[in-house]
Amino acid sequence: MNNNEKTPTYKRVLAMIGLILIAGLVIAFLCVALFGGPGSKDLFMGLAGAIVAVPIMLWLLLWGLSAITGRHNIASLDAGSSNKQHDKFGNVIPDGEIDTVVFDIGNVLTDFAWEGFLKAKGYDDEMIKRIARATVESDDWVEYDKGNLTNDEIVERFVENDPEIGDELKNAFQNIDGIILKREKTIPWIRALKAAGYKVLYLSNFSKQALEGCPDAMAFLEETDGGILSYRDHVVKPDPAIYHLLEERYDLTPAKTVFIDDTPVNIETARNLGWKGIIYKDYKQTVEELSEMGVQL
Repeated sequence: MNNNEKTPTYKRVLAMIGLILIAGLVIAFLCVALFGGPGSKDLFMGLAGAIVAVPIMLWLLLWGLSAITGRHNIASLDAGSSNKQHDKFGNVIPDGEIDTVVFDIGNVLTDFAWEGFLKAKGYDDEMIKRIARATVESDDWVEYDKGNLTNDEIVERFVENDPEIGDELKNAFQNIDGIILKREKTIPWIRALKAAGYKVLYLSNFSKQALEGCPDAMAFLEETDGGILSYRDHVVKPDPAIYHLLEERYDLTPAKTVFIDDTPVNIETARNLGWKGIIYKDYKQTVEELSEMGVQL
């Protein structure tokens, strides 16, 4: 959008009314100060208070409108983006070709901490390896993310993979609360991207059990512009269908979208669909690759 686009008439009228109101108060204040008598003390104090209060009230009104509508204005504009271009609503226009950043969740925005999860339940290293082969390293683990089976049904599949440790498997996965851990950089990272004008979405193979069992780690979801968790749509990466769903729901332009995922095959699918892609290794490496694509924080 052209940054020089003419401001809508109603906004110019409202701005003019505000300026006239403030100017009128200042003139009245000066007149009372210069020409008022002893009996005008209360009027003088009232005008002085109004000169302070009216701009604050106007600022709060604009801030409230921004919070309700989601459109930035002078009251909500981040000082850190003052050197950026803005559209007529005050929203930052991103530099470069990218306008949307899409994140995977596990081992990108959070830690998928299954080893620590099992250690906390009291299992030794050998048992953890055996449990892992029957669960997180098995093809059946994806059933969590597809959202088609109950937790008990999924655990029964794990037991079929290694019946000798059926009791241990049931105990370990009767719930998976705490299997996802919070990363401190996640929310500041999302906020920085949004302040720079980028749409921030998530696209993740993720289960209902992990979402509901790890609320602290998943608090960042409220900071994003939306996204897809696989269990809700019963389709998982790298199936192109889940990428197309995200495109349709959020009106994405593939060439202007960059996807960040720690699994190479998921990035390969994104690139085949015309998206940009970054294989996540660590935060620093990813920020550097984003910068090379023109995504500046």
